[in-house]
Amino acid sequence: MRKACRGHGTRMSRLVLRKKVKFAKFSVRRNLCTLRKIVPGCGDADLETLFQRSIVHIIELKSLVYVLRNLANSHGV
Repeated sequence: MRKACRGHGTRMSRLVLRKKVKFAKFSVRRNLCTLRKIVPGCGDADLETLFQRSIVHIIELKSLVYVLRNLANSHGV
């Protein structure tokens, strides 16, 4: 039986891991940029403020959907 070359597998694993980490960081940055565009008033906000305002925005949107559903149901739509 032939032994696997130790250095080659480790080097490839590190390379793949580095690429995955780089992609993950890029994805996080892209998603945060998108979130900043969606949530009003968060263009220059720090992360904590961005997340807090996002939560408030989601709650407001859910409330709006609830009100609009009830209005539609009461008018037979």
